[in-house]
Amino acid sequence: VSMEAGEEMTDVYQGAEFKWCLVTREVSGDPNNGGGGAREIRSYEVSFHRRHKEKALKEYLPFIVATAKAIKDQERSLSIYMNERYDEWSPIDLQHPSTFDTLAMDQKQKQSIVDDLDRFIKRKEYYRKIGKAWKRGYLLYGPPGTGKSSLIAAIANHLRFDIYDLELTGVNSNSDLRRLLVGMTNRSILVVED
Repeated sequence: VSMEAGEEMTDVYQGAEFKWCLVTREVSGDPNNGGGGAREIRSYEVSFHRRHKEKALKEYLPFIVATAKAIKDQERSLSIYMNERYDEWSPIDLQHPSTFDTLAMDQKQKQSIVDDLDRFIKRKEYYRKIGKAWKRGYLLYGPPGTGKSSLIAAIANHLRFDIYDLELTGVNSNSDLRRLLVGMTNRSILVVED
């Protein structure tokens, strides 16, 4: 959203009006931290009729936060991490263009994988309730050039997950492997090649 200071925008959510306003204020810099000049603090203020307080706190604001997070996740660039040192990940940008739309694969098999991934994403809370780790595994096999890496990239692009490519020959001990696995971020794909 792009707004000017003092500008208002009205949003209607389930019949209730919510007015957003961009508020700016000047704050003087901290001379102890080398900041002698003033800087501008920008924030959004939302106002609504008091009868909508419950809807605002329990439905509207969580909806706004979830939508903003989804947009941010969708726009962030993905990374592929490799273990160049025995216990440390080294990232580079994932520039692989593969998606399920561009993947050359049997249409039924492709749709089956997409449906499985979508079901997996929606069931995070279910996994937590039954006390199971929220993870999904696939075993890909075949000769070089058959599309295994492209399928992994398509999965990463579909889920918006980073990829961690684990090279086991670079791992010297179980404790190094444990440090690598603990160093992975949530919502990521671990690839272990033979």
